[in-house]
Amino acid sequence: MAETRGSVLIAEIGSLITRVTLVDQVDGESRMIGHAETNSSIEPPYQNALYAVLEASAQIAEMTGRQLLREGQLIMPQGKDRDGIDHLVVVTSGAGSMSLVITAIAADLSARSARHAIHATYTTLLQTVTLDDATGQAAIGSGGLSWIERQVQSLLNLRPDAVVIAGGLEHGAIDALNRLAHIVSLTAVHTTIDHNGQQRQDVHARPVLYAGNSEARERVIEALSDRAEIFVVENLRPTLDEERLAATRQELSRLYEKQILPRLPGIAGLRRMSQAPIRTVCDVSGLLTRFAAERNKRRLLLVDAGASSSSAFYAAPGRYHPTVVGSCGVSYGISNILVERGVAALQRWLPFPISTSELTHRLLNKQLRPHLIPSTPEDLAIDLALAREAIGMALDTLRDEINPDDYDWLIGCGGILAHAPHPGLALLALLDATQAGSDQRQPILDIHLDSLGLVPVIGSLASFHTDAAVTIFDRDLRNNTPLATCVIALGSGQMGEVAVEVELNRVGGKSEQCTVRHGEMVRLALAPGRFAQLTLRPAPGVQIGSAAPGEVVVSDPAGIAGSALGIVIDARGRPIQLPSDDQQRCMKIWEWMVAVGAESGESPFITASPSIALATATAPVATIRLPAEVIAEPAMRPAAPPPPADPIMTQPLEAPPVVVKEILEGSEAKATPGKRISLSDLAAQEKLKLPDLPPAVPTEALGDDLDALRQSVAAPKRRSWFGKKK
Repeated sequence: MAETRGSVLIAEIGSLITRVTLVDQVDGESRMIGHAETNSSIEPPYQNALYAVLEASAQIAEMTGRQLLREGQLIMPQGKDRDGIDHLVVVTSGAGSMSLVITAIAADLSARSARHAIHATYTTLLQTVTLDDATGQAAIGSGGLSWIERQVQSLLNLRPDAVVIAGGLEHGAIDALNRLAHIVSLTAVHTTIDHNGQQRQDVHARPVLYAGNSEARERVIEALSDRAEIFVVENLRPTLDEERLAATRQELSRLYEKQILPRLPGIAGLRRMSQAPIRTVCDVSGLLTRFAAERNKRRLLLVDAGASSSSAFYAAPGRYHPTVVGSCGVSYGISNILVERGVAALQRWLPFPISTSELTHRLLNKQLRPHLIPSTPEDLAIDLALAREAIGMALDTLRDEINPDDYDWLIGCGGILAHAPHPGLALLALLDATQAGSDQRQPILDIHLDSLGLVPVIGSLASFHTDAAVTIFDRDLRNNTPLATCVIALGSGQMGEVAVEVELNRVGGKSEQCTVRHGEMVRLALAPGRFAQLTLRPAPGVQIGSAAPGEVVVSDPAGIAGSALGIVIDARGRPIQLPSDDQQRCMKIWEWMVAVGAESGESPFITASPSIALATATAPVATIRLPAEVIAEPAMRPAAPPPPADPIMTQPLEAPPVVVKEILEGSEAKATPGKRISLSDLAAQEKLKLPDLPPAVPTEALGDDLDALRQSVAAPKRRSWFGKKK
């Protein structure tokens, strides 16, 4: 497609939120002019996605002073006074999932490869039928039905949107695939009773994707003749040790756009207004992931916790692996998270004690009312726990296909992360969800937060306006949204023992030293635009990246760039071990929140806990907090609740206050222990002007899109990683 100039309005329509971004020419280059979001209008009473697009466009018009609407409609094309827009581009994740059934020969080979392939777009797997399931089962079941009859009856009740047939190595099984095809053909026949009381059989020809042995294609097509809409692709498992998923993934994405996208309310009107085809968010996000990894010669992991689905995209030069878990999100997909992970998995990330029944009630209430935003610190903590588990489920699905833990660049997406009141909360959720392990080869992990939802914006512009896509990627996403530089210390050690000694030498600034102990996190301030050298001296048995245990690791003289949170040293171990005692666990989570600057002082949820050993006789276990002039006060700090009528603890326990150590440049000072405050005190504090964090600047073939992007930019210079010295 020829390069398009002029103003572009990009609308991302989600199941819960619709985001609209205006891109236009500024001094000869495309830049983001405005951004707004509102509740999606795909549900009653509106049931038209266009209404939310118009509402968000009106917000942008009010912010920018440009007139984008006239008589309730978008002004197209743009006039000489720069009112209106030239083009509308639409991407969506709100059309729902495509329900699938997999039929395969073997569960551990062809069926597993088929599961890898279907996670390239928004799908829900209803059932997997494999011929090896019949092994060892009685020919006739307890109900008098054979194994085939039982499978057919089960599939008749499911009524999937499509069926995938897989199996048979090349030059391998043929009869088994013919048997699977006959089973699928029987599910197309439905027996009904007409208005005269007569029995009749109707044939429902649903889409069937055949991705098995190429030598069996003719027999499969013959068995499904007149009973299915057949799509034939390359064998996804041609040999025992090889997977070829690209063709199946591409056909499933095309089938989704054909079968499921038309279900989006109001899509007909959007298609008439949009000059570019409407695409899915997962497709354009995957495109951006591939481009960013290839252009920067890095291994990138992009994770997204959405309202109704979650995804993880891994890309490295020459490699790309997408995973989209449909019906698994922080709002509409809560029930699936509960089924797969359980309430206890969410409960472990909360900094306050709560019973299983109460947490379950809160979660079900959130699923019934998905548009409610968190109004208390407790609600926010529950939402972030959901984001952790949703991303964790997507990564578990991805790890079933490959090992993605060698990434050195992490980008976090999703409304709950983007709207976290403090960036430290988003960072904790990302680190807890991903838990990079011993395969983390690089000693440093760059973490970005897509706070304005620019990933789908850039991906949607890639095939429509490549210059704009590259400019916004460099100016508004990569350079202006760095969240933190994270170093993960891996190794065994007792809680409270020294894990690593850190020295930070700021370019044109003071040096700073600190000690990080096992189970702790430490944050060192390094503002955006500043650079520093980092020296890490791990204890014996502790390693940084691919260095040997105990080996000193040193960065280049100005190899560490500043970010919103600076540098975070994580010595919590992998996997992260949480105390089994509820009070100790809550205190430990609060300690980590204080360490990243999201909170300060003592926990308002736990008044005392004598069993928590925060200090030893020789080396106190310190919770690290930066000075007030460097870190802004938490955006959401809970006030002490009124005392309950029936106190839970009839005999309050006395315990020493939490020891808090502040890291100063060149000196150390003890901070005053935190204390409870009243609502009036909190109101008085809110009148104080707090220092601001660095402001965030507003920010059919994938191969063709990537080629266009590659041709539009020059390859950047590879920045050096940490060096090593003995």
